[in-house]
Order: sequence, then structure tokens, then C-alpha cells
Amino acid sequence: MQNESDKVLIDRIQAGDAAAFEAMVIQYRPKLIASLVKYTKSVELSEDIAQQTFIKVWQKIDTFRGDSALFTWIYRIGINLAKNTFNSKSVRNDGITDNLENIESLIAVNESPEAFTISMSLKAELDNFLRELPIDLKTAFLLREDEGKSYEQIATIMDCPVGTVRSRIFRARELILEKFDEIN
Repeated sequence: MQNESDKVLIDRIQAGDAAAFEAMVIQYRPKLIASLVKYTKSVELSEDIAQQTFIKVWQKIDTFRGDSALFTWIYRIGINLAKNTFNSKSVRNDGITDNLENIESLIAVNESPEAFTISMSLKAELDNFLRELPIDLKTAFLLREDEGKSYEQIATIMDCPVGTVRSRIFRARELILEKFDEIN
């Protein structure tokens, strides 16, 4: 599942090569933070979780079996830490992300102020609905819709069967549609 450069990197890290570990962090940290921001809706919190993730990767690199791509393993550790953060500390997400790239992507070149206001309102409502979803439904939904991951990739990340992933995504969509129907 892993590519050759990752295999060499892992071998070097497992041998205690700090420079190889630093190269891995430089390669995967931005991608991990971008993924975590979609989950946490906070750049600062995502950076903290990414830091914790790479500490855990360093501590557990000997347990990496190579059944999946290196980033999939790193991502799974990060998502699990994010889940633990939300569950144990009752971290509240206050709504729209502080990541300006996400806001800017909502603004189309020819979009009117009215359309922009509607887009922002819908985004805020979606954020509220996502906050209320059970963590497993939210994770599966965000991995599919925001990250564009396949059902198989999500199953690997979440350590569950593909059928479970499909049902979680279906249920998340169903609950979100019900919430939108309630406000209309």
C-alpha cells in the first residue's frame, strides 16, 4: 500500500533518524492540518492536534505495519486525537471556520451580495447541523464530502467495514436534510 519513498522514510525513522522524521513532518503536516481544519473548524486547534499527532507517530512508528499508505496512518491518528479532544474536553466549535480559504471559496467571481449572504447563511446552518451529528457520522460525512475520500479509504481510516461507512454517510445526509427541511 505504501510507496517506495515512504518505505525508505519509515525505515530511516524506525532506525532513529531524526532528519527523516523531520522530512516526513515537512511533507505531511500541511496536508494533515488542512484535513483537520475541515473536522475541527479551527486552524489553531488543528495545529495543536497535528503536533500531538506527530509526537504519537514518533512514539509509535515501530507499530506501523505498512497495510495502508503512511499518510492514511498519520491521518487516522490525527482524527482519533481530534475525536478524543472533542469528547474529553467538550471542546465547542463556535461555527464558521477561521480558515479564510474556505470562506473565499464560497465567493464566486460574479456572485451578488445577496447570493453571498445566502451562501454564508447556509454554511452557518450546515456547521450547526454538523456540530449536532454523532462523531462517527460527522467523521464519515466530512471525509467523503470535504476530503473526497473513497468509501474504502474512509473504512481504513475509521477502522470499520465499508458497509458501515456507507450507512453512516447515508444517515448523516438524511439527518442534515431533515434539519434543512425543519428550517424551511
